[in-house]
Amino acid sequence: MSDENKIPIFPVTGWKSGPLQSGDCLVLKFEYITSPMQSLESAQSTQFFGLTPQIAESLIADLQKSINSLKSDGNAPRQAEKH
Repeated sequence: MSDENKIPIFPVTGWKSGPLQSGDCLVLKFEYITSPMQSLESAQSTQFFGLTPQIAESLIADLQKSINSLKSDGNAPRQAEKH
């Protein structure tokens, strides 16, 4: 995302994901911070989001495209310490 847009960004510090027992969708929940001064231990959590397998695969593909774009621009993402 461009800094020119002045979009508020909340860094993701972790997530929880997995299949539902019914087997027809996945759930995904993010942990994030709202301030650079906030500790990782006090991160907020989103609600659980439900994704069909097709939507999850599309999300994975979009994220991979973005990662590849960062790498080709010489801005490789930092390794996440926790998820």
